[in-house]
Amino acid sequence: MPGGEPASAGAARRFVREVSGSWGLPVEAAEALEAVAGELVANAVEHSDSRFIAVGLCGSRAARVAGVRVTDEGPGGASVPEKPSAEQEHGRGLLIVQALAERWGQRKGDDGHTVWAEIAVGP
Repeated sequence: MPGGEPASAGAARRFVREVSGSWGLPVEAAEALEAVAGELVANAVEHSDSRFIAVGLCGSRAARVAGVRVTDEGPGGASVPEKPSAEQEHGRGLLIVQALAERWGQRKGDDGHTVWAEIAVGP
């Protein structure tokens, strides 16, 4: 996905919707995975100067979790902010990720900064 392009978050959501649909994930899990991907890409667009942002998925119909990872060229250091005030228009992305994901994290590697999340799929 192109970095610096706000439309990349919507493109990521569409990509995740199509792939999770082909996997036959439960609707709630697919919607959570889509929302998390959109938030992670939106953060990468806003907080990194990346030329490109990579989105990856893992999971299957039989898996207990489905995962999404977003890699950008930024230095990293994403952290969950304090609860924003009602008047703030930004600052909720990682709070949403934290609320929807079973677990999430980040790593800095040779390929850039990656934030990943796992969504529960079923029992």
